[in-house]
Amino acid sequence: MSMRRRSRNESESDGDLTKKGIKPNNHPKIQPVVPTLVVACLVVSIVAIGVLQNYYNSSRERDPFGAIVQRQQHAFQLPESQKHSMLSAEEDARLERDADGIRYHLVFSTDCSPYQHWQSYLVYYSAMKVHQPGHVTRIASGCDPMEAAAMTDWFNREVQYMSTRFHLQLTPHFSDVKNDKGESIGDYKFFNKPFGTKYWLEHSPQLQFDLVRQQYSDSIKDDIVILIDPDMGLMRPITRDFSDTRETVIGATRQNHIVTTKVGPGKPAAQLYGFGAQWLRLDVAQIAGEDSPAVKVTTEEARLYYPIGPPYIATVYDMHRLSVKWTEFVPRVYEQFPHLLAEMYGACIAAAHLELPHQIVNSLMISDVGVAEEGWPLIDAIPSNEVCEFARDPDHSKHAVPSVVHLCQRYSVGKEWFFSKRRMPSDIYNCETPLFADPPANLATLYDFKWPPNGKKTPQSKIESHRNAYMLCYLYGLVNEAALFYKQNSCLPETINRQKTRSLVDFFSEAENTQKED
Repeated sequence: MSMRRRSRNESESDGDLTKKGIKPNNHPKIQPVVPTLVVACLVVSIVAIGVLQNYYNSSRERDPFGAIVQRQQHAFQLPESQKHSMLSAEEDARLERDADGIRYHLVFSTDCSPYQHWQSYLVYYSAMKVHQPGHVTRIASGCDPMEAAAMTDWFNREVQYMSTRFHLQLTPHFSDVKNDKGESIGDYKFFNKPFGTKYWLEHSPQLQFDLVRQQYSDSIKDDIVILIDPDMGLMRPITRDFSDTRETVIGATRQNHIVTTKVGPGKPAAQLYGFGAQWLRLDVAQIAGEDSPAVKVTTEEARLYYPIGPPYIATVYDMHRLSVKWTEFVPRVYEQFPHLLAEMYGACIAAAHLELPHQIVNSLMISDVGVAEEGWPLIDAIPSNEVCEFARDPDHSKHAVPSVVHLCQRYSVGKEWFFSKRRMPSDIYNCETPLFADPPANLATLYDFKWPPNGKKTPQSKIESHRNAYMLCYLYGLVNEAALFYKQNSCLPETINRQKTRSLVDFFSEAENTQKED
């Protein structure tokens, strides 16, 4: 069975009708003006429309930005002149390129769901805070006309003033798949990343891709693209340079297999992910072709150069080449492996097919406190009695830190301190909503166990407590900073709630109790 992406279509449902026998009589049979089947279909359609409309309205209510848009249509809005970036106009202009004259394009792919709005704001905010050089673009795929208008309006009002280098790119819907008969067989939202990236590479006003000649100008093709996930917060600028051993961690097995210390033409880089050579278990010949160089990759080569994931870093030219093959291969990967990592395996195969071995870097990211292959050696070097205060506002000049935090795990210390992105309430940017309470400065040494909501109490080693404390202090600090910044630029001063009283553990419990009551 072959799969391919499809455009968003309405699905159809069929009902079964039971025919009842009627005894004959002497009266002529009266034919209904509207057949019973038509009436039933109309009733079902009306009910379905009502359910969908109710769902849409409730989802927009859960959307912090949608709710703000609706509220501010009838309330005071700060004029543009009163919105202030952390960057002066001069600083913003200087960040068009880095000190070496390199221009960067940091991009992240999302859909249009409320769930990814608050994360997207954190990306923009953290990029502004750390002075990320170059351009920053959210690639939002599959917005309907109402969502597209609301998102564009929100971006223009609440993001654009941060930097003239920040952008929003809307794309078509990519996540649906269907079989050869045109029948829907489900939805894979992670198709948005490769297909959305390719669309941006070919339609971005900043890149000026020639669709006829299928090429970039010489002044743009060697710009650097950095592809991250929307649930990543920047702790320092991401660049192409990995020559400084103070801030760069590369695994011992790769020390003798360095591809490059600076990303350039034919020399991409990426974060190490822990799936090794698992993509070789797929039928790579069926995916990439029997003559593909990817078929000839050995297990050792697959482990050394291709267990790649975000942040991905490559020149514009190389990233476009990768995106072309990535989008070609990933539906075939998903056909064989319809799971979470299908799009990542597709990227590995695309890179191997194009013979683009990556410089694998451990220290681009931290995420899972139990994984050794990330940038944790840098965090472990921070004294435990300093780790929480430092994490609230990382200073790379004092202690070297990885480039990003990938907040895709659950973090817990003791019973009172817990973070999960999926449990984040949707009203964190509302004017009247309190901020989160700050974790105590000694959190890393305060407990030797974790007890997350609805979980079990389990012992935690010192190193686990240290790492979890860093993540908790950093994430609560970042969310509070971003929320306060948002309010200061969107709310009347007297309506801003600055109190740090909120607890995600309490919110989790309240939500669980509400669900039980419902």
